[in-house]
Amino acid sequence: MARGRDLDLFEGRGRGGFRRRPRRNSAALTALFRLAALGVLGAIVVAGVIVFMRRSQASLDVDMRVLWAPGVAAVSAIEGPDGEALQVVAGATIIGPDGAAATTNADGDARLSFEAPATLVVEAPGFHSGTFQVTEVDLGPERALYLQIDPIVLDGRVLDENGNGIKEATVRLGERVTTTEEFGSFEFVAAVPGTIAVEKAAWEPAEMEWDGSNGRLDVILEPFLVRGLRVGADAAGTPATFQALLEIADTTAVNALVFDTKQEYGTVMYDSQVAEAREIGAVEVLYDVEAVLAAAKEHDLYTITRIVTFQDAIRGPARPEHAIRDATTGDLWVNDAGITWMDPTDRGAWEYPIALAVEACEFGFDEIQFDYVRFPTDGDVSNTQYDVPVDETVRIETIRGFLTEARRQIHQAGCAVSADIFAIVLSVPDDQGLGQMPEDLSFAVDAISPMIYPSHYGPGWLGFDNPNDFPEEVVEQAVDAGMPRMVGGAVLRPWLQAFGYDADQVRAGIDVAEERDLGWLLWNAFSDFSAGGIPPE
Repeated sequence: MARGRDLDLFEGRGRGGFRRRPRRNSAALTALFRLAALGVLGAIVVAGVIVFMRRSQASLDVDMRVLWAPGVAAVSAIEGPDGEALQVVAGATIIGPDGAAATTNADGDARLSFEAPATLVVEAPGFHSGTFQVTEVDLGPERALYLQIDPIVLDGRVLDENGNGIKEATVRLGERVTTTEEFGSFEFVAAVPGTIAVEKAAWEPAEMEWDGSNGRLDVILEPFLVRGLRVGADAAGTPATFQALLEIADTTAVNALVFDTKQEYGTVMYDSQVAEAREIGAVEVLYDVEAVLAAAKEHDLYTITRIVTFQDAIRGPARPEHAIRDATTGDLWVNDAGITWMDPTDRGAWEYPIALAVEACEFGFDEIQFDYVRFPTDGDVSNTQYDVPVDETVRIETIRGFLTEARRQIHQAGCAVSADIFAIVLSVPDDQGLGQMPEDLSFAVDAISPMIYPSHYGPGWLGFDNPNDFPEEVVEQAVDAGMPRMVGGAVLRPWLQAFGYDADQVRAGIDVAEERDLGWLLWNAFSDFSAGGIPPE
């Protein structure tokens, strides 16, 4: 027992602190023993410090920045480690090997502690996840990393049922919005899967779900089928006549009305506030635009206004610098009816009809339809003098240019844009001196309305002595020739003859359009329609 106690180095602590035990061995032995004990203790301490330092160094915080290659300007581009222009990714999650995670701030920066070598995973909405193997060499003395991930890209096209691209359709994905380009193409970079919503004037809206999968996404739009009646100024201004037209719309397939706001001689038929219309004396109030629009909306009708564009007996004399000149006399050129024409090649001739169109849109019309949007053909056109030399190419580019600019401004105001054209240009390869080429115009407007009036075709057309007796065949040939030429995505919506015909003849033309899902407009100069030839509701 005494021997065991003799091996203790220290005894318990007393009131006076540690107390030594008496020596029982030689001083040399005691010194040797103490040195050995101190050596072991020192070795343990040193080893612990080394391990702690190594572990502390390996687990120091690492500064990281998550980047991606430029696509859309979500964040200002910065210079990456190799000098390339990159963009930062805010809200990315960086996951370390032990499951710890950090989220990048608005500058794309985050800090995370981990031991190298390590595997890091980076995830962010709208991006493909990235996996990175990180070594001490990668960290470098600055202990900083650039981690680049790839965005998810949605490539798509908006098409009609024939596969033609539809330009300037509005495409939404979440809160992001873009517009389709020339052939209906669109793109979202860093796209988050969700609902794709597409809208365009004169078309039915469409939605579809996108799950983030690769490959081109095609969205098919169906045209809004307008079935309309022409409402002349006299009809709009006569309550009984206008009410009769509303009753026809209530009991048939009619869902639209086409009003005149500027007619063939240049008269503006409502209380326009466009300064030039008032300055040149063009305003003659024939009906209350706001009242008829309100009534049409009560009957849930789509409303279109027809604006005569370049033929203008009032503006020509008032603004001769913008009108067509007679190359022989130097005077204003006039057509067979003695009416002056504005020069389509003169941009000063564009501003006035576009201003009227924007005002009409602001009044509440759904669509602006330009008529006489062409070069003149009636009269001695050999003497016409324009601002620039004119050939077919210039004519086509001029009319397309006008309608493109008009559409830009009118779309901003919130309306669709359409154009009336001569039906003959659907069936022939040239512009017939008009500047109206279906392919070009289909890129410039939302809808094209060829005036397919069998009474306007001469003897021999389609082999008929009198084409007016064959409304079904004449309309059928025109629309079948025109539909493939709508390559720019415009809707083909024909004007059909509703004058000089009985109910069966009117119905024959309508049936052709209905069979092809085209919609239609009925023309009668006096707005004298009978429900008998119109399909039921």
